[in-house]
Amino acid sequence: MESKESLRQRMRSLLFAGSDCSQAHSFELLARLRSLSELGSSEILVGFLAITPEPDLRPYLVEWLRSGRKLLLPRFVSSQRQYELASVTDLARDLVPGHYGILEPHPLLPKDISCGTDNLPSRAWLVPGLAFSASGARLGRGKGYYDRLLGHSQDLIIGVCWDCQLISGIPVLAHDVAVHFVVTESRTIDCRQTAITE
Repeated sequence: MESKESLRQRMRSLLFAGSDCSQAHSFELLARLRSLSELGSSEILVGFLAITPEPDLRPYLVEWLRSGRKLLLPRFVSSQRQYELASVTDLARDLVPGHYGILEPHPLLPKDISCGTDNLPSRAWLVPGLAFSASGARLGRGKGYYDRLLGHSQDLIIGVCWDCQLISGIPVLAHDVAVHFVVTESRTIDCRQTAITE
């Protein structure tokens, strides 16, 4: 089986080499997110703001906020070298360039402390990755940020990627957090039907 680092290098080359992975397919991908009933029934969404070449979810995040539901986004805490979540209500007003130049919630917005707390409204996560498998394995960028954020979460976790990022043979370690669904521009995969055995 190919190592995680080798897979990361291969996927980065694919994504930045002008492959079929393209924002031109964003409309189809966002339509699939809108039609996912498990996501639509959630009251809180943990989203992400894309970096090239990740799918741009901003139109969906704006719709989520307009529906009156809560949106949380990751914010890097330099002193701890990890991410925390903060609630935003306006993408145009509440975001500033942060770690790696990625837009994130303004430092003055309060940290969300509900992660890991029981008896909360239903929450769903949209997570990026370099690659996903149909069985729910996720290949991140190698820093473990999302694995730590998700921890032992019982929340719904949805991987968002392009078709070209669906692969098999992703090595899975004990700390890796699986996704329940993978949504691409042409597919919605329910990973709960398949145990991760890659």
